[in-house]
Amino acid sequence: GMPIVTFYPKIVTHGILPAILQQYTAAPPSFLIGNLRISISISTPKTGIMDPFATTSTGSQSIIAAEEIWQATFPLETYANQLTSEILSVPVHHTVTGAPMGKLALQLKVSLPLSQHSHLHSQVVSSSGGLSRMMGLTIDDLGALPYLDHDAPNKIPLEPQTQRRQQQLRTMGYFVTHEFLKDHIAKVRFQDLTILADRVESYQKALLHTSRKDSLPSHMDREPKPFRPSSSRITESLAGIPFNVHNVTLSVEQGPNPSKKGGFFSNTTCGAPADHARGFGPLFLNGPSGGLRRLEAKRFEWLQKLQDAHSALIQAVANFFVTARHNNQIVFHIPARNAHIAALRWKVFELTQQYHEITWTCTIRRLNVFSQALGIALTSYLTSISQNTNWPDLWVKHGFLITFEGLLSAAGKELGMIEDAAVGIAMLKNVSVQLVSTKTASPAESVNIVDSPHLKWIHISANDTLHNATEFIVRLGIEPEYWTTCVAEPLKRAAVRFFPLLYQVGVDIRQAAAHAQMNAKNQLSSSVDQLNSSVNPSSKSEGDNLDDEEDDDDDEVANTDVLVAFNNEALQKMNFYANAISPISPALSTQELGNQQQQIHPVLASLHNHIVGSSGKMNHSILDEAATVAQKLGGAGVVFCKSGKDRTAMHVTYKQAQYIHRFLQTNDKNNVLEKVYNDATKLRVYGTRLPICEKNVGQAKYAFNTLQVRFMPDMLKPPISTLAGFLKGGAVFKGGGIES
Repeated sequence: GMPIVTFYPKIVTHGILPAILQQYTAAPPSFLIGNLRISISISTPKTGIMDPFATTSTGSQSIIAAEEIWQATFPLETYANQLTSEILSVPVHHTVTGAPMGKLALQLKVSLPLSQHSHLHSQVVSSSGGLSRMMGLTIDDLGALPYLDHDAPNKIPLEPQTQRRQQQLRTMGYFVTHEFLKDHIAKVRFQDLTILADRVESYQKALLHTSRKDSLPSHMDREPKPFRPSSSRITESLAGIPFNVHNVTLSVEQGPNPSKKGGFFSNTTCGAPADHARGFGPLFLNGPSGGLRRLEAKRFEWLQKLQDAHSALIQAVANFFVTARHNNQIVFHIPARNAHIAALRWKVFELTQQYHEITWTCTIRRLNVFSQALGIALTSYLTSISQNTNWPDLWVKHGFLITFEGLLSAAGKELGMIEDAAVGIAMLKNVSVQLVSTKTASPAESVNIVDSPHLKWIHISANDTLHNATEFIVRLGIEPEYWTTCVAEPLKRAAVRFFPLLYQVGVDIRQAAAHAQMNAKNQLSSSVDQLNSSVNPSSKSEGDNLDDEEDDDDDEVANTDVLVAFNNEALQKMNFYANAISPISPALSTQELGNQQQQIHPVLASLHNHIVGSSGKMNHSILDEAATVAQKLGGAGVVFCKSGKDRTAMHVTYKQAQYIHRFLQTNDKNNVLEKVYNDATKLRVYGTRLPICEKNVGQAKYAFNTLQVRFMPDMLKPPISTLAGFLKGGAVFKGGGIES
C-alpha cells in the first residue's frame, strides 16, 4: 500500500516576516504552517569518469555518479482542514535550472487542532502567575523558543529592530528537540511539581493536626511542625520551612527598684535560608554548581551566548540567500547538507535547552529559599511590632529594616548557602505585611494558624505585573484584644514593606584558612598547612561538621572577595535607608567608586571603614557594627549560620552581653570588654542556647572542637566545658548526630 508519513509542524499565528506573506496574492492567512518540501535525489553515471579511490565488489574501479535534486514545494495552509481525499498533482522542478521535471502525485491531509484558525493562540496558557514569573525571574530573551516560562512577545511592546529579530527567529521554528522537551517536561518539571503537590498536602494535614506524631524527640521528627530542627535540613519534604527559628529576647532589670524601667533586646536566630535538600552540585548534565547567586550569573552568561548564537544564525541564513540570488539560483530553503548553518542552528538548540534547564532550576530553588526567608522575616517583624513604639510611622513610610547577619564561610557548600540566602533575602523587598483584626472576615483561601494564641490566619496574594517583579501581600489576622492593645496605630492603617539587608562574615576555621591562603599566596606557613589539614581531615572529626547528615565539600577553593562584595551591597542599601530617615547635608563629601555614589551617612562611617579594610581579614566588627546601626535605625536583627545553633549562639550571646552594658551604661571603659566577655560566657553556659542545641540534635553541646576554637575571634569563643570535641567516629555521643 501507499506509505503514510505523519509529522507535526509548528503553527505560527503572529510575528510572521512580511517577506514571507508577500507570496500570498490574496489576503494573507491568519496563521502560517509553512511549506511542505519534497526533495528527490536523481543519480546518473557520468560517462568515462572513474573514481580512483572507490572499487566495486569485483575489485574494479566504480564510475562517479552525478546527482541531481528535484524538488516539489507547496503551502500547507491551502489544504488546512479540507474534507477531501483526492489525489494532488504537484509540479516538480530542477533545483538548479528551475526547469519543470514532471509531476508528483500524493494524498495530503492537514488537520488543525482547532477549527477556528484565527484563535489558535488561545491554546497557549499565560505564564502570568506561573512559578518562574512568580519567583521574579525576568523575561530576558524572547528568542528562546518555545516559550516555557514567559508569555509570547505579542503581549510585550517591542522596538521595530527587536520585533524583526523575533520574526526572523520565529520563522526558523523551535530550538529544542522533541526528546529534550519530553524529558524535561515529563521527568524534571513534572517530578518537581509532584513533590510540591505532596508537600502542600502534608502541610495542610499538619495544620489540621492530622499528621502530628509527638512520640519522637524534636531532633528526630521529620513531620511538618511549627519547629523544624536543623538535623532535618536535607529533608526534601520540609524544604519550604525555615529551620531552627527562635525569637531570642533578653529582659534586663536594674536592681530591686520597681520604678526603674527595664529593657528588652530581641533577635531572631535560624539556620541558613538555603535549598539544602537539593544540594549545591550540578542538577543537570553540564550544569553549574553553587547557590542561586552563582546559578543566576551562569543563566545570564548563557543568555548572552544564546543571543550571540541567534545573531550568528540569522546572519548566516541571510548570507546564504544573498549569495544564492547573486548566483541567480532559485532557492526556497536552507539545504540540510549545509554544514555551516546546521552547526550554528544546533548550537542554538544546545544553548536554548540549557537556558530552559537553568531557568527551571533557579525557579524551584528560589521557591524553596524564598519560602524560608519569608517565614524568618515574618517572625522577626511580629517580634518587633509590640516592642517598638517609636518606629512604626517610619516603617510605614520607608519600610521595615531587617538586617541578616550571616556567619558562613565563603568556601565549599557554605558558599552555596550564602549565594542562596542572598537571593532569597533580596526577594523580601517585594513583600508587604498588613495586620488585620479578626473582627473582619478572613479572605478566601486564607490558612488558619492553629498554634498561636494571637495569630489566627494568614493570607498571601501575589500581584504579577508585566515588567515588574511579583509583589507579595501578606495579610495576618490578629486576635482582636491583642490587635487593639499591642499593635501601633500606624500599623493598623497601612501595610509595611520589608527592607532586607545581608551582611556576611566567615568566623570559623575554614574562613581563617581561606584568608591565610590569600594573604600568604603561594608561600603558606606551617600554621596554614595545619589549618588546611584540620579543615578536611581524613578522620572526619572536626566538630563543626558533626553531623548534618551530609559532609561539606571543603576541597573547593574559597572565594574571600565575595564577602566584601556582599557587605558593600548591604552598606549601600543601608546608607540609602539611613539617608531616607535622616537626610544629611549635601555639603558633606561624596564617595566616588567608579560612578558617583550616595553620601555615606555619619551613622555608617565606622561600618564603612570596617568593610573597606576587610579584604583578607576575619573582621567580626562588620557584623557587630551593622547590628548596632540597624538598632539605631529602628530595624531588627536576624542571626544565622549553617544550622543556627553553634556560631549563631556565640554571636547572639555576645550581642546580648553588649546590650546589657549599654543599658547599664557601664562607665569602666578599661574593664567593660572583659565584663562583656564574662557575661557572654554566662549566657552561653546558663542561657537558652545549649537547650536549643539539644532540641536540634539531641545533645546539649556546641559543635566545636578545641582546634577550631583557637581560630575563632575572641568574642565568639565558647567555654571549653560546652564543646562537643572530636566526636565523629568517637564514643562520646551515641545514637545521635552533632552538626554545625
